[in-house]
Amino acid sequence: MNYLDIGNTTIKIKTWSGNSWQETYRTETANAREAGEWIRRMEKQTAGISVVPDATKAINEVMGDNEVLKWLTIDDIPPKTLDYETPASLGMDRFMACLGARSLAGKAVIVVDAGTACTIDYMDDTGNYRGGVIMPGISLWEKSLQQYAPALPKVVRDIPMKWPGKNTEDSVRWGLSGAFVSAVDGLIRRYDNLADLYVTGGDGDWLAKRIERSAKVNSNLIFYGMKKLIETRLWFS
Repeated sequence: MNYLDIGNTTIKIKTWSGNSWQETYRTETANAREAGEWIRRMEKQTAGISVVPDATKAINEVMGDNEVLKWLTIDDIPPKTLDYETPASLGMDRFMACLGARSLAGKAVIVVDAGTACTIDYMDDTGNYRGGVIMPGISLWEKSLQQYAPALPKVVRDIPMKWPGKNTEDSVRWGLSGAFVSAVDGLIRRYDNLADLYVTGGDGDWLAKRIERSAKVNSNLIFYGMKKLIETRLWFS
């Protein structure tokens, strides 16, 4: 079975080989129609999630009446596992990443997904999703400063050794990398300090090396979550 994840920036398709994940397809989210054509051509059962409605629509148009693809939606999640006031607006990536981490840890988890948007979510030791935080990812912080304050220098993404910044470049680095990491650290501290911490997403490696708490980096949490939900609900049977 293939597993499809459509994020704000990237479309990824992976398959479980029995002991590891193998990526079989990747493209930019803007190329959703091409992804749909690939899925249709492969004729392999595929479970997918998406946080980009336009990309979902484009793939559905390509798929037509072909039933090889099943979208996993909030309706597929048992309501008793959602401690969230607006489940209809909950991004499936947030829940799936938590479910994936919970299936690996076997206990309460905090999941930081450091992508285009950075989410920080919590699932308790009984498997109930308890909510979280959505904030701009580090790349959006950088782009917004470049766009609205172009006179400031472009800087290396890192935290200076000395506090506070004694020159303009270090001051900007503190305001970007330093402020972003401090924000993530502060939000993590508001959760259960006994929960296992997982980090995923495109900037996950960079972030995990700089936050206070030791974290497990895993780029496949969303895929583990989809696999767990599929196995539990037995779709395509």
